Amino acid sequence: MELSITTQIIILCLQTLGPFTVLITVYFLVTELREQNKVSRANARQNIADSHQRLALAGLQKELVEIKIKLRNNEPLTDEEESMYITHFSAIIRARQNQFYQNSIGMLDGDEWEAMVASFKTLLSDEKNIEIWSFMSPTFPKDFVEFVDKKIQEGKMYRGKG
Repeated sequence: MELSITTQIIILCLQTLGPFTVLITVYFLVTELREQNKVSRANARQNIADSHQRLALAGLQKELVEIKIKLRNNEPLTDEEESMYITHFSAIIRARQNQFYQNSIGMLDGDEWEAMVASFKTLLSDEKNIEIWSFMSPTFPKDFVEFVDKKIQEGKMYRGKG
């Protein structure tokens, strides 16, 4: 059975247009993936900002403020204060671990990461925080522990303590 000329022309047109429609589809898929990546990055940043805000507000609780003042003045903490501060510091470190992970998978911009590292160095400049980190560190992934330990050493060298 022979196809009519019109049918053959239609088939030829479809065969010719097929690759172009595939290219157009791929282009739109790539464009959509880029947009989804931007949205994912924005969500990651928002989650980090929300986490920081919650931690900052928690740090304003009267008890934690008093604990921080005691630590700054090198005054001893009660067992209850020690426990409260360890819990607070642990939450901060877990949030930083999340940022570390998000950076490792490319979800943070370079400037954003550098700002986090700078504030992290400040957090790790306190001897009490380093003491707490020393017994908490086994509960974290090895790559994060290495990162934190390196920042602690850099801070000690900068302060002339290492």
